[in-house]
Amino acid sequence: MILVTGFEPFGGLGRNPTGEIALALGGAVLPVDYARVGAALDPLFAKRPRAVLLLGLAADRSKISLERVAVNFRDAARADNAGRLPEGSEVVPGGPAAYFSTLPLEALHGALEREGLPVEYSLTAGGYLCNATFYLARHRLDRRGIPCGLVHMPPTPDLAPAGSLPYERQLRAVERMVEVIGGAG
Repeated sequence: MILVTGFEPFGGLGRNPTGEIALALGGAVLPVDYARVGAALDPLFAKRPRAVLLLGLAADRSKISLERVAVNFRDAARADNAGRLPEGSEVVPGGPAAYFSTLPLEALHGALEREGLPVEYSLTAGGYLCNATFYLARHRLDRRGIPCGLVHMPPTPDLAPAGSLPYERQLRAVERMVEVIGGAG
């Protein structure tokens, strides 16, 4: 099983397509809460997935962004859904400075390009909860040999008409990534 996760709505948005996509593919919706997201990952990892594809919403991007690196640092201008704003703190105190994605990013990029989908590489997942979740997941899976990475999705037209990607195309993109990660692509 390839575990796909997305997030609940945040920042005043009425919906988060990443959570909807995750549910459509039998995955899970994670809380936008620094204090709760780690505990939400644990039972999912206990199911021993073959790989983990974390999805996050990047409302200011127009392409599907394959994140290369998760950093051990939280620094965001926006609070989580519980009102926490952990500026300048480590995700895992004393943990490694960063983790690289262990997903087949080049294969994913090529597959999405062949589907005619807008795709790019991104160096880091930023400083908000997506990065923290990516870092926590990689930290917890590091010695288990389970591939893991984060992909930021652009908004859907109802959230940001300019630079958006319709839900159906986003769902197809994630289905295609799951195929590639699973070795069928």
